[in-house]
Amino acid sequence: MKEDAGNGRIKGAVKKFLDFLIIFFSLALCAVIFIKMDLYDMIKENLTNNTAQYSVLHDFKEACDEARAQSAAEIKTRKRIYALELERYVAPEPDPSKYDAGFANYSDSTIEVHYYKQRMYESWFHFMEVRIKHPSQFRMALANDSYGDVRKLPHLIASDVNAVAAVNGCFYNRRWGGVLIYRREMLRNRPYSADTLLIDVDGNFHIVDDRHIEDSHVLEQYDIVNAITFGPELVRDGQVLRIKNGLWEPNTNEPRTAICQFDDDLHYLVCLAEGRNADSIGVSMSVFAHELAAKGVKCAYNLDGGQSGTMIMGNRVKNRVGWGPEKPQGDILYFATALEENERDST
Repeated sequence: MKEDAGNGRIKGAVKKFLDFLIIFFSLALCAVIFIKMDLYDMIKENLTNNTAQYSVLHDFKEACDEARAQSAAEIKTRKRIYALELERYVAPEPDPSKYDAGFANYSDSTIEVHYYKQRMYESWFHFMEVRIKHPSQFRMALANDSYGDVRKLPHLIASDVNAVAAVNGCFYNRRWGGVLIYRREMLRNRPYSADTLLIDVDGNFHIVDDRHIEDSHVLEQYDIVNAITFGPELVRDGQVLRIKNGLWEPNTNEPRTAICQFDDDLHYLVCLAEGRNADSIGVSMSVFAHELAAKGVKCAYNLDGGQSGTMIMGNRVKNRVGWGPEKPQGDILYFATALEENERDST
């Protein structure tokens, strides 16, 4: 009997122990399941967030790559803008192969010049039609790049600065007055009742009586790069102006020189009418202005004429200069190529 009772206690203890183990493992299993389920949710949430972040970053990277590719394509296809520095005195040397045999034409990808002459009014008229790609190619030069009494033959000034085509200017250092602006610097401002040609940074003309430069506010409204004083204004908005009696013998037949601008951008005309020689008697300013307007120019400005009138192409003087040799002067207007020697067009 005692043995049976002992066995019963042992069995009871084992059963309790087994029940304890079952409960313990059941609780442990529940805890594991709970933890695993929570961890799963966390992992799921992190994966979702990371996927979203990855998607945003991926899309951003793709957009950047696409923009970069488009920019590279645009850079490859975009035409380079060739421009000359304002402070630069010597322009790039023209490509000798771009002149024709008679130095009547020059053409590269930044400038085109066409020279021709016509017989009118018992005189020879010389014309240079010029188109440039950038306004910085229409330039002014002082002899030896110096303000003062320095004078030089116009074709030598043109050679010094590598001009493709050039014309004499206002001969500023022969006269005491007028307005002179050179590379945005006002070198002289002494009004003496003459028209001033002001050339802005876009290559456009503004013509104002030198007494009214300040009143006109042209210096405030426009970025003026160069200005010379001679005149008068001959054509405005395509219409011939009435030539007033005054400076430069307007009503007699004389050699005349003018710089003109057409209505389209960066398109100019230089004209010189010979006079005072065996081949040409010269013309009045009114006749000169009418012939310029007939060419279709928007505006025309009279430059120093007479013995000063000099038209240059490829360092060669194209006109017969008055009654004698070329006259040393202080300034020229000229047109230059914007291509450096290593950038020249292939022939």
